[in-house]
Amino acid sequence: MTRRSVSDSGEATAQLVIITPVLVLLIFLGVQAAIYFHAANVAAAAASQGAAAASPRTAGVADGATAAQITIDELGGSSAVTPAVEDSNGIVRVTVSIVVQRIVPFFPGSVSRSAIEPKERFVPESNR
Repeated sequence: MTRRSVSDSGEATAQLVIITPVLVLLIFLGVQAAIYFHAANVAAAAASQGAAAASPRTAGVADGATAAQITIDELGGSSAVTPAVEDSNGIVRVTVSIVVQRIVPFFPGSVSRSAIEPKERFVPESNR
């Protein structure tokens, strides 16, 4: 018959007490990263859709902002700031910022993405 050493008693419990908070933190980090990357993808898609909507010759800044806001709403972006649309020198730039819900305190609180499209212009056949 083998005798167990007295120094081993309670070692498994101590290891479990140490490893459990680390595992919970890793799970929270994974969930936070997923939330952050979802918000980044929503912002990028909204910026792209807004730039595409504002780039036709007859479209305006309001069309780009509306298209970006609709995309944010459809994709489930939460607490979105109004998209910023700039139209200057034949270039349309749409910037979308989305507030990211925090689970882990040191992650960024918002994500911002931009998209740039050239403004369509009419060139007569004789000028080509």
